[in-house]
Amino acid sequence: MADVRVQRLVGRAHGVAGEAHAKAIRRIAYLPSWVPFELKRSMVIVADKWYSLSSGERCVYAITGINAVVFGMWQIPRLLPIMARCFLHDPRNGLSYTLLTSTFSHREVWHFLFNSIALVSFGSSLANLIGPEHFTAFYLSAGVFSSLASHLLSPLRPALILPSLGASGAVYAVVGSVMMLFPHSKIALIFLPFLPLTISQAFPALMAYDLAGAVLGWQSFNHIAHLGGGLFGIAYIEWFAGQWQRLVRAAEQRRERERESK
Repeated sequence: MADVRVQRLVGRAHGVAGEAHAKAIRRIAYLPSWVPFELKRSMVIVADKWYSLSSGERCVYAITGINAVVFGMWQIPRLLPIMARCFLHDPRNGLSYTLLTSTFSHREVWHFLFNSIALVSFGSSLANLIGPEHFTAFYLSAGVFSSLASHLLSPLRPALILPSLGASGAVYAVVGSVMMLFPHSKIALIFLPFLPLTISQAFPALMAYDLAGAVLGWQSFNHIAHLGGGLFGIAYIEWFAGQWQRLVRAAEQRRERERESK
């Protein structure tokens, strides 16, 4: 990084984690002169931290960032009608795209923080293992599946037909997958930090709680979405994860044949 502006901003000994990191530093260095130097330095620190993360961690933090933006939009009163229409899934309104958009949506800070902590804690290891593209496809599919499970099964108990939102179903899928891959991993529950458990003990207990909630009609959480997400994660690792790898290999082989034929 021999550029004079870059050296003035970060010094000669500043290391980079790759070409993308170097380009980010260069863009910051060439911001207009009216941007305060201290702000540029802060941006460099953020860039350094971002590019020090693994690709899987960046994927998980990107999803968490989208959730944070949507959460912030819920806090703006003038946006509430739009948010209720576009980021809240109601089985009675006939909209299908909210099966997906509602999975990025949180109104209460505790809901957003709990799902964010769980996603970062469990999702990072899964995304590093299967790759960010695979994880993104898995996460989005799990979110839609859990929303669809709630959409289809809630009418069995009319009292449960309520608008829903949140990443909990997709997060349950992530935790279920991690349980299948690392069944002996130790975890500590936020509300029981003094009681060490393996994920194979804690997650089935959560699923049992949600099953009771779905059967008994509890309305504290969307228990059906939780169950749908958890079962999706377990089933995906058990039966379908290999399908993705076969699709990737087939696509790579097809591209290779196309390059050879040119």
